[in-house]
Amino acid sequence: MTAAPVLRLACRLLIAALFVSSAAGCVDGYPTEDVMALDAMSPADHVKALNRRLAEGGGESATVALDADCRLSADGTAAAPAMPLAQMGVRFDTDADSGRYLVLVNEAPQQPPRLVFEVKDWVAAVAFRSHLQQLQRLCTTPTAAG
Repeated sequence: MTAAPVLRLACRLLIAALFVSSAAGCVDGYPTEDVMALDAMSPADHVKALNRRLAEGGGESATVALDADCRLSADGTAAAPAMPLAQMGVRFDTDADSGRYLVLVNEAPQQPPRLVFEVKDWVAAVAFRSHLQQLQRLCTTPTAAG
């Protein structure tokens, strides 16, 4: 074998190794489990998903519940009384001191948060916010509320 074919083979192997290593890095931070499509989930499914995210978080133990009047309540946090979902605002942030991921829920936009939940990571924070927003949407549509 001459030097040219060996060099071509080495280049191909190097390119293949770079491709494999870069493709493996693409899954960092992304969910590895299949999840149900958000629009196919019932309010009870969303509540289960929220509680699953809370259970895997690093903060104090908390659970959420949804009553028949579409009011969100929380146990295990310094929780306020149940709050209606209709005007609820939800966002996520990180604690400046600890770097923990927090989901902040307020009764109406531009108000300070009434509920603060700690979740495991950024993916969990985005998912938690999304499930709350889907619950809010389901509770404000005529077919879901009645």
